Amino acid sequence: MRLGLYIIASIVLMSIVGIFVYTINPGNYTIEEFGIPVTIPVAVWVVIPMLILMLASVVHMIFYSTKNFFKFKKWENDTLTLDDALYWSLLNDPKAHKFNIPLLKQTASLLSVASVKVNGAVEDISDKLRGALTLVSEIDRGEYVDLKARKLATELSSNNPLVIKNLINHLNKDENFAEEVLQNIDAYDKQVVDKALNLFAQKTNFTKAKKYINIFDKEAFITLLTRVTRNDKLELTKEILDEFITHLEPTLECSDYLRISTLMMHHLSPDDNLKLWREYEKKYFKAEIAYLYLLFEYEMIDKAGEYLDEHNEDEFKRFRALYDLKKEHKKYKITDLMNIRHICDA
Repeated sequence: MRLGLYIIASIVLMSIVGIFVYTINPGNYTIEEFGIPVTIPVAVWVVIPMLILMLASVVHMIFYSTKNFFKFKKWENDTLTLDDALYWSLLNDPKAHKFNIPLLKQTASLLSVASVKVNGAVEDISDKLRGALTLVSEIDRGEYVDLKARKLATELSSNNPLVIKNLINHLNKDENFAEEVLQNIDAYDKQVVDKALNLFAQKTNFTKAKKYINIFDKEAFITLLTRVTRNDKLELTKEILDEFITHLEPTLECSDYLRISTLMMHHLSPDDNLKLWREYEKKYFKAEIAYLYLLFEYEMIDKAGEYLDEHNEDEFKRFRALYDLKKEHKKYKITDLMNIRHICDA
């Protein structure tokens, strides 16, 4: 019962009882306490206990109403906290939350270290959670979402899978963004930087790429080199090539040098290519097989023999076998003795 209605009903009841008693006995009744006589109508004496009971009931109801109010507020606050915890877990950026209800704290605290993935459509959820699900769905579809407009740019961590996927979506939709990433690599996750570098290598030329030489890895360099044709050298010069090779040398293996040398066969004359790789094999130990491979490919058998004579007999055994065959039967090719993918094991 509502407190106000209870008070009104109690007053009405006391009035009815008082009037009824007064009509039966309109006289007074005296009680003496501590030598002081108290004289009031009999009807009032009957109503006084009812009044005391009403006041006690009101105090009781106020006490428990107040207690239940604060308990309800705890549940209400924890419900909002749970909604917020689910929101961040849906966005793959779980955060610690404080819950007041012990029973809820034991289970909902798991959301502070968990990400939630929803499979299928859901209904009857808060607008906040619906917004999170919409954001996740848009990014998963390959769309780019402006997180700054959603007030999430500073809230989500840079290594958040959603943030990374969203930035990759941005790279796929805006080729100019790739260079923006390369200009500020510390602000982006490595996956984003690698993707930006790969896309940049697919579009740029060597002059522009040189500005980011310290970022380039061998995969991006080879991607860029693969695009060079006789008609479009992408502004590649011997000096730029030397700079890239020098920068990448610690990461380059024999197979990488071999791949680079075979790509250069399509862009340089045999004399220029051999001259280039003669220089590299002197500077870089792992480039020796690439140079030797070119000698056989260009049918420079005598020079190949001279080069083999410069090295120990236990080196380049398959090349030596090929050299002996070539002296007798010129039709033999290097691929007759070994798979090009395994030449570096020769």
